[in-house]
Amino acid sequence: MTDIQDPVGSAGRSLTRRVGRGILLVLSVLLATTAIVVLLSAILMSVFDSAEQWQAWRTDHYWPLFTWRLILYVSLVIAWIKLKERWTQSKQTDARKLRRLEIMVILLFVMIELSKAFIPSGGIQ
Repeated sequence: MTDIQDPVGSAGRSLTRRVGRGILLVLSVLLATTAIVVLLSAILMSVFDSAEQWQAWRTDHYWPLFTWRLILYVSLVIAWIKLKERWTQSKQTDARKLRRLEIMVILLFVMIELSKAFIPSGGIQ
């Protein structure tokens, strides 16, 4: 008779749609990442004859690759500062939780670089 929707029923469908979209997004990102890794592996194996040759090249070119990663880290920090500035203006955020997250990311960057510096070939031989 009337086109009034039941608020309880529509909330359930909305939640289902949001969960479905979230799962679809995660699966899409995983699929895209897998495709990129496979493509890069194929390119690397066509350029280098073996994985050992690739590891030797990485070891020989540590400093240029380190410079590239450092530029990437600086870019990420600048983008994070801009995003955090906009985010804190628009929403009430817990500063302690954000600070912990930032410290954990910085420690992750340091651990990655230390592992590459002390084990440049990517593994213990």
